[in-house]
Amino acid sequence: MGLRTIKTGISVFLCMLIFTIFDRGTPIVATLTAVFALREDMENTRKFGRHRIVGNTFGAIFAVIVILLYEVIGNVVIVQLVCIPLLMMVMITCCSATGHREGVVGACGTFLTIIFMIPENESFGYAMERVLDTFIGTGIALGVNHWIRPRKIKKSD
Repeated sequence: MGLRTIKTGISVFLCMLIFTIFDRGTPIVATLTAVFALREDMENTRKFGRHRIVGNTFGAIFAVIVILLYEVIGNVVIVQLVCIPLLMMVMITCCSATGHREGVVGACGTFLTIIFMIPENESFGYAMERVLDTFIGTGIALGVNHWIRPRKIKKSD
């Protein structure tokens, strides 16, 4: 079993532990963020973590737009069949235009997760909680990658 595999397991465990302790609900966004962000070294973990945070923030913002459209239009089926695909294309374009192509998958995942899993009486707050979950998952991935490093092998002369 490789070190990255072990670090991934530890990161997922820590996300679930934090969500259990603080009763934050499902840790799906945080655990996925930790898995996607955790890379072989700190530099790449920071890079992918940043893209994940930006992408998930775009996803949450566009999900809020869909929630507002639900309220204005009222017909959920029309919003889902027409507006969601169109907004997803705009969101992907925004990620690419801002230099965060690596955040597109996370943006789409967050967007769809919020839209299709949002509790009945929640909207904006739920979307912002999922962005916070992204920060939690990224922070854990960075922390685990910082504290668990490969042993340095001493070179013999």
